Amino acid sequence: MSAALQKAIAAACLEKETRWESDLAGFLAAHGVDDADARALLEGPRRLGLYRKLVRHNVVNVASNMLERTKARMEAIAPGAFAETIDAFLAERGPQTHHLRDVPEELLRWAAPRWEADARLPRWLVDYAELELVDFTIGVAPRPAPPPPLAEVAADLPLVFREPTRLVRLSWAVQGLGDDATPDERPVALFVYRDAEHRSRFLELTPLAAAILVRLLEGRPLAPAVAEACAAEGWTVDAEILGGAAALLADLGERGVLLGARGETR
Repeated sequence: MSAALQKAIAAACLEKETRWESDLAGFLAAHGVDDADARALLEGPRRLGLYRKLVRHNVVNVASNMLERTKARMEAIAPGAFAETIDAFLAERGPQTHHLRDVPEELLRWAAPRWEADARLPRWLVDYAELELVDFTIGVAPRPAPPPPLAEVAADLPLVFREPTRLVRLSWAVQGLGDDATPDERPVALFVYRDAEHRSRFLELTPLAAAILVRLLEGRPLAPAVAEACAAEGWTVDAEILGGAAALLADLGERGVLLGARGETR
């Protein structure tokens, strides 16, 4: 299949207008499709409409499933806004990924500045959608591989966490938002993880706890992670800080997300 024909089929599937329905020959010529390919399309069964329905149905379906709550909030506030977003995304950019599951993330990255500029939509909507997308992704992530050999938690060892996890930073407190509620505008750091029943959970962190945890998740040993986080956040490592770090680790252990330390069992 020639590049010109591929682009023509993509345009037929993604553009808002379906001008090819009334003038397929002109549409193909405008996209530089050569005579042989154009003749095959003109003389054969008209399948462009079917291709368009399949492509758009798949995109709409995956976005509606993974951003179900976001879609409902948008439709309650500005009816038709979610469908308008998908139509514009397909026409102006279209999916770049080969994996359908990644389309909603591409859609959100593209839509975020447009939603923020849309006076019909609340300013917190992008954060709401981002957290919903993380929530869905964590919930359906594949079962992780068995952990490496574990040791007792020690200051000089990196820690091992049960995957999947994600640390999310937001500008609005959208976690646990009810259907008719409006979130507070404040910086939020959320640790998102999956519990033993495979449900995603949110744990709100202080700025220092988030700074410590992000370093631990990157594989830094415990003591350097605490020291580096304190330096970055303007704190001095003291007994209170160490006690708070120990309480955080104990909480994560009780939640089943902190498994131990990486290393040979002592």
